[in-house]
Amino acid sequence: MKIFLLLILAIGCGRQGTHKLYKIEKDAMTKFVNQKSMPQEVNTSLDKLIVNNSYPIEIALYKDNSFYYNLANLGDGRGTWDHSGGKIKLKAKRTLFNMYIDIHGSDETAENLTIQFTDRFGANTLKMMNINL
Repeated sequence: MKIFLLLILAIGCGRQGTHKLYKIEKDAMTKFVNQKSMPQEVNTSLDKLIVNNSYPIEIALYKDNSFYYNLANLGDGRGTWDHSGGKIKLKAKRTLFNMYIDIHGSDETAENLTIQFTDRFGANTLKMMNINL
């Protein structure tokens, strides 16, 4: 049993990588936020997105503190976000679980972003790409 637990911890911790995380100042985060309320039909080809194609995940933040997400294996959905403690915190309710994602800067100037979350495999940290900025 101990070996099984160590294996699970090693797999979960191994997915985090060695990403250094930085605070995002409120002024720096506005470039990632669509300056409109979330529309009924989100157009990911026009709106600002942060994306990781390997996981894959797409996230669009909106001025009204709402966000849209699309995950290949889970589908899409909506939630809310706020800026607190130098990071952007996302929350969304799903049928089987609540989703929590923290967004950090990948560099000191927050030109790029990194997300942290926990999925069924454990803790995960992903560097994101910026689209339509």
